[in-house]
Amino acid sequence: MRAPTRIASSVARVAGFLVALAALLVACRYDPVIDQKVRKNPPEDPGGPSPEHRAGQACVDCHSTYEGAEPALAIGGTVYSQTAKGYLNGVEGVFVTIQDSAGATYKACTNKAGNFYITKADLQGIDDLAFPLVVNVAGVKMASLIGRERSCAGCHKLASIERIDIDPYLDPATGRARDSAGAIIIDPEFVPSLERCGPPPDPTTSGAGGQGGAAPAGAGGATPTGAGGAGSVASSSTTGAGGGGGSTSSGGGMGAGGGTP
Repeated sequence: MRAPTRIASSVARVAGFLVALAALLVACRYDPVIDQKVRKNPPEDPGGPSPEHRAGQACVDCHSTYEGAEPALAIGGTVYSQTAKGYLNGVEGVFVTIQDSAGATYKACTNKAGNFYITKADLQGIDDLAFPLVVNVAGVKMASLIGRERSCAGCHKLASIERIDIDPYLDPATGRARDSAGAIIIDPEFVPSLERCGPPPDPTTSGAGGQGGAAPAGAGGATPTGAGGAGSVASSSTTGAGGGGGSTSSGGGMGAGGGTP
């Protein structure tokens, strides 16, 4: 009669272990820090999820193993232009070039909301981006490296009512403050032709081109991959040449992310 008792006891211990392991995995997935950030996001856009939704928000907080939104992103952000009155508009049809520390170069094309992203699938069999990263936005190089933040808006933010109330030194037009590098702001009129993607820009608008497009071969040996969807990777390579250095552009701080419009 002892053998069945021992078996039952072993089964109970295994079951208890599995329950504890499941709880641990759930706890690891639902990181309270990320959970708090996700809960503070503004409501979903009226049109629902799309490549253009939630411009300026921290893309990878949800598009990751944490929330499981599709597609899973390796990195993502938003690019803006600024009007004379300080209003911000998403810039469509410019390249964002990212080079990782292993020498791989990726190009993403901004969509009509200004959003750009590189999906995990775009890494072409590589497990992950090799941090730190060097970023070039429409021909303007980012002043610093990206150490580990995958959501550009994790650092580069716009003003919110809460932040304006608590920080009198915050600029409500650019969002630059002590804890923020501001949004990515470029001047579409000065974007080099090789940094544009998609159809030629409409001269009657202030935008910077259209959706998607094939990427021309360029510095770093990036090779065309055909017509890419708006915001998706346009080309990639594993050569060593890429962006570096830094500067600011008209109207605000250069960076690797966007802010809430």
